[in-house]
Amino acid sequence: MREILRGYTMYVGGVDYGYEVEEISCPMPDAVYTEHMYGGAVMTAQVGMTKIGLLEPTIKFQSHNPNVISLLMRPPGQRDTFTFRAALVDEMDGKVKPNLIIYEGQLAAPNPDQWQREDKSGIEYTIKNVVYYRQEIGEQPMHEIGLMPAKLVVNRIDLLRVNGYNAALGRP
Repeated sequence: MREILRGYTMYVGGVDYGYEVEEISCPMPDAVYTEHMYGGAVMTAQVGMTKIGLLEPTIKFQSHNPNVISLLMRPPGQRDTFTFRAALVDEMDGKVKPNLIIYEGQLAAPNPDQWQREDKSGIEYTIKNVVYYRQEIGEQPMHEIGLMPAKLVVNRIDLLRVNGYNAALGRP
């Protein structure tokens, strides 16, 4: 069974920018590993840590949209919610599932194309300072990661609660 991406859109502040978005890159969370050599060992091992690497999605727009440009250079603490919605079609039975990815962060780092007359000349942005991430496929939550309050849900399992981190820190 293979799901094929048939279309996507992006919302920021309730506004649909899908008609403007040329391409997006939505990084998935990945564990951070550290190298460790156990006492007396002859080999180094990579040990997974309970933390996630940086999530920095990129968005390529087809034009110089002033509403999007106005989101740049926001003061610290002011973030926007970027919601990406896609339609995944099952190759075997043709059923469509929604794929939802949410990032909360700040738009930054514009990388403009060369300007050309009578041609589209877009801008590529990066979402930085991501403090919240969630992905759902077929309305099933897959991952949810939050900075404050700390949240780490992987494959629908709250790892901070199950592993005892929250209890050790006095959190519910």
